[in-house]
Amino acid sequence: MNDDQQLSRVERRRRELERERLEELSRDEQVNPGEAEDEVIRPSPESKQAEGQDHPFLDRSDEKRTETNNNRKRKVQAPKLKMPFGKKAKRQKREDKREPRSHDTKERVPKQQSSVPPKQKPQKDKRKRRSWKGKLLLVLLLLVIGVGYMASNPVTFLVMGSDARVGESVSGSRTDSLQLMEFVPRSRTVQNVSIPRDTYTTIPCEPEREGDKITHAFAYGGAECTVGAVEGLTETSVDGQVVITFETFMELIDVVGGVNITATHSFSEKGFNQTYEYTEGVSYSMDGDMALAYARHRKSDTDGARSSRQTEVMSAVADKLVSPAGWSKIPATYSFMKDEMGLEMNPLQMASVGLTMMLQPEVNKLQVDGQDAYIDNVYYYQPNEESVQSIRDALDLTMWGTVR
Repeated sequence: MNDDQQLSRVERRRRELERERLEELSRDEQVNPGEAEDEVIRPSPESKQAEGQDHPFLDRSDEKRTETNNNRKRKVQAPKLKMPFGKKAKRQKREDKREPRSHDTKERVPKQQSSVPPKQKPQKDKRKRRSWKGKLLLVLLLLVIGVGYMASNPVTFLVMGSDARVGESVSGSRTDSLQLMEFVPRSRTVQNVSIPRDTYTTIPCEPEREGDKITHAFAYGGAECTVGAVEGLTETSVDGQVVITFETFMELIDVVGGVNITATHSFSEKGFNQTYEYTEGVSYSMDGDMALAYARHRKSDTDGARSSRQTEVMSAVADKLVSPAGWSKIPATYSFMKDEMGLEMNPLQMASVGLTMMLQPEVNKLQVDGQDAYIDNVYYYQPNEESVQSIRDALDLTMWGTVR
């Protein structure tokens, strides 16, 4: 009886152990389903008892602990998917947007490299800069060519010498001399026409009269009327003009620092400061007072010779300005002539005049020829039609200096 009861307890204990083992296996399958296949089949208590192993009533706590530890190791080794959160989640989202991941290798896909090598970009920039600089140089070259072309056109300039004394007003005065100069840079020539003050011609501001002395045009209508009378006589267009008085003439010579002139005639003339002696062929360094006395003299020769001397003085002024030593005087001279002498000339016309004088031009001196005449007992200088026509033809030039 005691053995049967003991066996029945053994049987009951075996069944409990078997049930516990099955429960543990079921838990392992729930946690790691794939490891159930690799589970090693353990021998039953009966087989162990048959092989002479420990009795089933012995304490199996060590075996349980070993199995439990193995199960924990399997649980630890099992991969777990951790989901990022907080700042890590935001950073991960930004990285995922920037660099997509490959699902197979879980590696970042490298960014697509630019088809243009990095070294070629600076070369393109250099080419662009060179192209821009080349275009700018081309535009500047075309601009210089255009300005040079415009500045090389002939320019006609009228110099009106007023007989107003020092301290007198120019208004109401008459022109003591008239010099019409045509500058032709491309042919390196200057046409200088001297018009005597008593020349009989039509005056625009005196429509009721058939003609009058050309010197009266300035007294009746100023510079504008004088320009119109000269244009009507020579049939040419006047581009620029200037009015010179005795006072401004002397100041102009002093502004440029004096002029060097070789006398073309021997005479003496009284100036404002002293009396000056001039000898033909002798060069003089003249200030304003001495140059004015030289240009004013008219007692020992003709009006034509006087006009020539005035041309000599004006040419000496131009030569002084175009020389390297006189370049610094150009701004002050231009300002003085514009403010005090009524200079009317645009920059291109001034460039044409300056270019002509720098080329050491040939000066062709022309003068209106005529004879003395009295009309209603008033003296006039009656010009010859042949002389006037020859002057008109000489002034009718192309830009190359040839007659049209």
